[in-house]
Amino acid sequence: MARQTSQVPFGYELPNGRDTDRGSLWIYDAFEDYTEQELVRVLALASGRGIAKAVFYPLHEETVRRMEKRRSVAPYYERVEALEALLAASDTDADYAVEPFEGKRKKYTPVDTAFRFLEEKYAAPHFVWMTKTTAELLAGYESFETWIKKIRWFVSEEGGPVTHPRLQAYAHRWDPV
Repeated sequence: MARQTSQVPFGYELPNGRDTDRGSLWIYDAFEDYTEQELVRVLALASGRGIAKAVFYPLHEETVRRMEKRRSVAPYYERVEALEALLAASDTDADYAVEPFEGKRKKYTPVDTAFRFLEEKYAAPHFVWMTKTTAELLAGYESFETWIKKIRWFVSEEGGPVTHPRLQAYAHRWDPV
């Protein structure tokens, strides 16, 4: 096999990959009654941790209905429009995207399917931000251990401490924010 040679200008140094932003933060939420303060906190988390892209993943109402049995939410398109209006008004420098995957499916999307899709589409390392109630619901799923090992979780502290035993067992894999 022949060697590939390349020429570089005098004094060229290879860029250090650790100095640049990398990875993606998935914000996995219904975005019902989402406020500008929460948005600022999430974007500050992404920039503070050196994460290159924040991906907002609004859940379809069927997904929310199946996850949280007694809760009803506004239609998907209304919540997405409100989120996009908040993002436009925030004047942030952070790179973000609102993922339309659940809007295209128009039905219940299991968390495994959503996370696999996001994992394939966005750059690693992967991080996920979610509320305490969503984290406790996901801790009850069979695939919880697979995803907590693959992805670093950020769980919102609002509403008191986390009580689910599986989340407490993997406390070293998620951070309260």
